[in-house]
Amino acid sequence: MPQAATQEGEASGSGPTLALRRGRSSTVSATPTTTTRSMALVRARRKPPGSQSPQEPPVRSPTRKRKRGAAANQKSKERTRTRDEEEEEDGVSSAGSSPIRAPQIPDALYEDLDMLKAIQDVHDAYDEKLGRQMELPTLYLHTCKPPTCLSTNPKLLRVRESTTKTVLAAAPSVIGLSSSVGRHSLTRCSGFWVDWDEENKKGTVLTTAHVIRTKSPSSNDWLGKDEYAPKAKVFVHLRDATTQKATMLYYEKHYNLAMLEVRVEEPVQLLSFNDDVKSAEEVFELGRDESSFLTIGHGMVQYLNPNLLERHHYLYVHGADEHPKYDNGGPVIDFDGKIVGMVSNSTRGSIIPSSILLKCLHLWKKFGCMSRPHLGLKFSAIKLLDPPLIEQILVKCSIDSGLIVQEVSEGSPAEKLGFRVGDVIEYLNGEHVSTTVELENMLLSKYVEGSSGLNSEVDIEVRVFHIRRSLWRSKTLTVKVFDDAEVIVRGGYYPFGEKT
Repeated sequence: MPQAATQEGEASGSGPTLALRRGRSSTVSATPTTTTRSMALVRARRKPPGSQSPQEPPVRSPTRKRKRGAAANQKSKERTRTRDEEEEEDGVSSAGSSPIRAPQIPDALYEDLDMLKAIQDVHDAYDEKLGRQMELPTLYLHTCKPPTCLSTNPKLLRVRESTTKTVLAAAPSVIGLSSSVGRHSLTRCSGFWVDWDEENKKGTVLTTAHVIRTKSPSSNDWLGKDEYAPKAKVFVHLRDATTQKATMLYYEKHYNLAMLEVRVEEPVQLLSFNDDVKSAEEVFELGRDESSFLTIGHGMVQYLNPNLLERHHYLYVHGADEHPKYDNGGPVIDFDGKIVGMVSNSTRGSIIPSSILLKCLHLWKKFGCMSRPHLGLKFSAIKLLDPPLIEQILVKCSIDSGLIVQEVSEGSPAEKLGFRVGDVIEYLNGEHVSTTVELENMLLSKYVEGSSGLNSEVDIEVRVFHIRRSLWRSKTLTVKVFDDAEVIVRGGYYPFGEKT
């Protein structure tokens, strides 16, 4: 066995030292050549800084080596007992541990093969102590995590102190989440507390429904092809690194929201909401990574028109990571520490604004679901177009605000009522609408509250400009209320026969 270890050491270029680290053998057989090489390698690896490289040592008497080796092993055991006793005393002492000193080994000892194990033990003990020291929170975290925007973004230097306090004050409300189905891991994301039941010691978490999403075959949200596993195991990871199993209360596919319940002994921190976030307002996106370490993104809120693949309820954060690894489902806060939205890692840095979140939470508490009327229409806002395009619409149609119809679902009530691509909707039930986020807020507040429940019908008075005839018309659009994802079906025709 020692010969095999020596051969392995020679093959790897580390001599008997490798065998000592692996097998803790106290006996090493080696040829004079191997012995010389091993001693030089150990010496090169462990000798104190500034010492000179020694010449090849002479071969010593085997009897003397055995005596010195036995004595060294005995001293090593005594050092180990002393170290253990010191550490045991440290556990009950208020004075803390003794300073860690680097072992200083005389060069002559490196020349003795029988001393290798003793030297190795000393350095292993030193390395072990250093390792334990680096696990202290004041030393460990800053060595293994990249700095956040609060430390690297020069634009935040003027407000670094105040925003650091804001982020740290909001941090207790941010939690990490993980999910799995069987042995298959689904995702890692974030969430935040939105309710606390003092009597039952249970907290409610709002997060993204992506936490239980198993498949997302298309980037087109309007196809409604995402698949979910409502019975998936979901775990909440708190900032003190403890983990609790969560219970799924409800999930909604259109806005991709999920409500979880978690048993916790201590009250949770609930943040206030700001439902009037402004364009260009600076915000922070918060989350927790796989180690429950706080993640921070920074950017400015943008009001943009959704493309044809995106839902209507998104705002966007310019400058933050468009596809954050852990922040999905985490809160977006302003510089006052109030929640202005939730990270929704669906498209180009998208977030769901607090105005939508608050209405969804209200509907869930009142009706046990988050439902909305399905219009069967896709829109873009005139006010968010490039100014030259707005001018052309104003000159040719005398319109400078409203929603342009971008797509009409095949067979929908809107299509049957005569709505066509390019038409402009300006009013719903006499109330002006200028962005798609405003539209979603109106659908959630005014029409769901007045409906008789899921699958019921609501009538919406629509003021529409038919672009092809340059005429304004008022029409009553009757649509159903669902809590499922709205699907827009793009129509087609078949000039050479029916669809197969």
